[in-house]
Amino acid sequence: MSLLPRFPCGIVVLLVMRMSRVVACMTAILSQMDDHHYATYIETFTGTTDLVDFLMESFLLFKDLIGKHVYPSDWMAMIMVQNRVFLRAINTYADTMNQKFLTNDDFEVQLWNNYFHLAVAFITQESLQLQHFSPTKRNKILVKYGDMRRLIGFAIRDIWYKLGSHKICFIPGMVGPILEMTLIPEEELRRATIPIFFDMISCEHTQFGNFHKFENEIILKLDHEVEGGGGDERYMQLLETILLDCAAEKSTLKPQVQHFVSLVKGLLTRLLDYRTVMSDDSRNNRMSCTVNLLNFYKDINREGMYIRY
Repeated sequence: MSLLPRFPCGIVVLLVMRMSRVVACMTAILSQMDDHHYATYIETFTGTTDLVDFLMESFLLFKDLIGKHVYPSDWMAMIMVQNRVFLRAINTYADTMNQKFLTNDDFEVQLWNNYFHLAVAFITQESLQLQHFSPTKRNKILVKYGDMRRLIGFAIRDIWYKLGSHKICFIPGMVGPILEMTLIPEEELRRATIPIFFDMISCEHTQFGNFHKFENEIILKLDHEVEGGGGDERYMQLLETILLDCAAEKSTLKPQVQHFVSLVKGLLTRLLDYRTVMSDDSRNNRMSCTVNLLNFYKDINREGMYIRY
C-alpha cells in the first residue's frame, strides 16, 4: 500500500500550474540579471561555506526543474526560454567556481560533481534533442536559440581540462555521464567531448599504472546506454579514430589504448546488432545475437554481464 498522499487529479493539476508560475517568475527574474547583478550578488556571500551551499543548492534546483517537466512538452517557447536563462546562470556560476574553488586548498569535490551532473542533465534533456524534431521546428529553434547542447558541451570540456590533478576524483564516477553526453548524435559535440575519455585514461594510468576502473565503467555503462537507444555506427567510427589519434604519440599508452578500442568496438558492434534484432520476428536472429553477446562477455571475463544476458 502506497504511503504517498492520494490527491484528486484536479489538485495535482493545480499544484503543477502553481509550480509552473513560480518557475516562470524565477526565470523572469534571472533573465533580467546581467553580469554585474550576478557579480554583486555573489559578493554578498562573506564566507566560503555559505557560497558553496548556495551554488550546490542552485545546481540541485536547476537539475530538479530540468527533470521535472514543469511545462507541457508542446510549450516549446517557454521551455527554450527557461533553458537559455538556466544555461547563462550555470555558466556564470561555473566562472565563479573557476575563480574561487579550483586551487588545491579550496577545491570542493562535491560542488564540482554537482556541476558536472547538472551540466550533463541539461545537455541530455529531451527538449534539446533536435534530431527528434521536424526540419521546420528544428530550424526555428536553431535560428532563435542556437544549439545549446554545443554551448554547454564545450563548457564541460573546457572545465574538465582545468581540473588538473583533481580529475582523478571523478573517475570512474563521471565516466557514465560523459559517455551519455558523447552519445548525443551531434558531430561537433562528439568531436569536442570524446577526447575527454583519453584524458581520463591518461589520468588513471598516471595514478595507478592502468585504467581498469575507466574500462570497467565504460563497458557497464555502454551496455546500458545502447540498450536505451544511444549509439550508432558513426559514434563507433569517431570513438576509434579519436582515441587512436590521441594515443599515437603516447608510446607507453598506445598498445593499451589500441586493445581498449578493439574491446569497445567489438562490444558496441554486438550491442547494436542485439538492439536491432530485438524488434526482429526471427527467433534465430535474436538467439544468434544473444549468443554473440554472451560469448563476448565470457571471453573478457565479465561474469555479471554474462549472467544478465
